[in-house]
Amino acid sequence: MIPIRARRGRLLRLLAVVLAACAVVTACGGGDTTDDGRQRMTFLNILPLESLSYSAELIADTQGFFAARGLDVTFETTQGSAPAIQTVLAGSAEVTRIGDIETMIAAGNRNAPLVAFGEVIHRGTIRMVSAADDPITQAAQFRGKLVGTPSEGGTSSITLDLVAGSAGVPPAEVRRQVVGLAPGVFDLLTSGRIDAYIVSLDTSVQLQRTRPEAVVFDPNDAISAGSQVYATSRATAQDPAERDKLRRYMAAIDDAVRFIVADEANGFRNTMAAISSKYRVPALGDPETARLALAGYVDSYTGGETPVGISPQRWRQTYDEITGIGQLPPGLDPAQWLDTGIPPAGTS
Repeated sequence: MIPIRARRGRLLRLLAVVLAACAVVTACGGGDTTDDGRQRMTFLNILPLESLSYSAELIADTQGFFAARGLDVTFETTQGSAPAIQTVLAGSAEVTRIGDIETMIAAGNRNAPLVAFGEVIHRGTIRMVSAADDPITQAAQFRGKLVGTPSEGGTSSITLDLVAGSAGVPPAEVRRQVVGLAPGVFDLLTSGRIDAYIVSLDTSVQLQRTRPEAVVFDPNDAISAGSQVYATSRATAQDPAERDKLRRYMAAIDDAVRFIVADEANGFRNTMAAISSKYRVPALGDPETARLALAGYVDSYTGGETPVGISPQRWRQTYDEITGIGQLPPGLDPAQWLDTGIPPAGTS
């Protein structure tokens, strides 16, 4: 007879295995569909979800566009694009939204079986802020400057290299310092400790409203890179059932984008009310700042050939730019990292 203590230990170990399995399956016993027949799907956001950057996702959720397409979407936050890429490649989530730069570097340098299949942010949302007493308004003016970045390396730093490179300035001739994202970074600028720093679209709008001496440089004036793409694993994209879910996801995002674009004439009141009904987005605390930021996102939504499609021509231009600063080897075919057949088949 097995002692009670040993049997208890065996039961605890078995319970641990069962719980771990439940975590992987998303909802133990729930399967891949909800009680009303909607299919479960996981979207990995690489930044906190409560941001206007994810307005399309938030509207698709709150306005029922996901549900109308037969989807029950769960949002999960990751610590940046690297873990998001690893998670979709492992098959533990269907989709994430990351920069075109990260996508190409992962697929081109590390041979990751990653494909981009849709795009909603067609124009980059990174901005570079300087002060009126020493403004940076052209790419060539970054030569010799000390620029604050949110973190070491990453998309912001590569974007800076691309902007400088567009004017023939080598990356080594642009100094950089990690300054984070704290509100007090602007004081480093006005005190002369840095010459410029990198912020999000939302922050740049807020600075222009509260700090008249702020000068904002838009990288889109110099480079093609900077779009945000929906990415998944090649295996997921090639699975017929999963591919259908991706089509319906993009159709819901298309519905959301059209809702937001149409709401611009109304000052985005319906958009802000819908998001606020479920999510607490700090930017919505100042309606005028939110309105201006949403107008910037509408510009990025409408900057493509189709609302949620990827332009192969721009994709190629982005690859050439990244190759030009040595972040990717020349001679590759960036089209192999694209799957352009998903969004058009699912959009309304």
